[in-house]
Amino acid sequence: MPHINLYYKDENPSPLTLVWRRFNQRLLSMTALYILLAMILVVIFSPILAPYSTSMQFADAVSLPPSWTEQGNIQFLMGTDDLGRDMLSRLLIGSIYSLGLPILMVAVSSIIGMVVGAVLGIDRTIKYQTFSRVFDTLLSIPSFLMALIIIAILGTGLFNVALAITLSLIPQFIFVTRNAVHQEWHKDYVTASRLNGCSKPYLLYRVILPNITPILVMQLTVSLSVAIMDIAALSFLGLGIQSPTPEWGSMLARSLDEVYLSPWSMVLPGVTLFVTIMSINIVGDSLRRALSERVNS
Repeated sequence: MPHINLYYKDENPSPLTLVWRRFNQRLLSMTALYILLAMILVVIFSPILAPYSTSMQFADAVSLPPSWTEQGNIQFLMGTDDLGRDMLSRLLIGSIYSLGLPILMVAVSSIIGMVVGAVLGIDRTIKYQTFSRVFDTLLSIPSFLMALIIIAILGTGLFNVALAITLSLIPQFIFVTRNAVHQEWHKDYVTASRLNGCSKPYLLYRVILPNITPILVMQLTVSLSVAIMDIAALSFLGLGIQSPTPEWGSMLARSLDEVYLSPWSMVLPGVTLFVTIMSINIVGDSLRRALSERVNS
């Protein structure tokens, strides 16, 4: 005999479930999310997925086009460069420097910037106001220019580039977090929580943070895109990660001389950069809208 439920049960999904339902309604958002997740998996498993070493040269397969062309070879799925190195292997390993490293840099800069920005947002003393003005001055300098200045002082290299971009992103997180926290601090629901005796850490984490999450998510995605573009641009100019490390920006710079003979050596890293940045921006904007709809509902 089938079980019949005679009582109405009100469904109250969790906030994360509501966000996911709104995010899942957009086909473009889900497509970008799957692409981004695939790219992150490539970053993690690229040493296993790469068929060859990035420095291995094949003298009999120099400037070989991709395998889907008539002159291609299935042994080299995406062809080879002017030194006979496998393009697929270099793109896979290059994802560690072009996507994995920016994710790490944004994570470090966001933690530092959000903590400092939250403190500056709730403390209105002269000391913290002075710090705010200093960071506002630093924010007037574009992140790429600030990274160039730091690299000019410290020199080129993987660690110096990562440090320069991380430091250049911190003022942006401080500025955004400080303004968001300060704007929420004077609203009625925060004032009511303060009158109830809630501590400042509780107010920041449990009361204010859920309402400024869309702003922080948008800043995270923008900063990740900026970090990817900055590290690629610095490597393209010869000031970032140096060859023969297979970073996508340095691969683009090296392929300039061979663009007419082997255009795939420029198209492949360029398209990879474009798809990665577009996926990040679409996912970030869709997640921000989903969070805003949940907060406003």
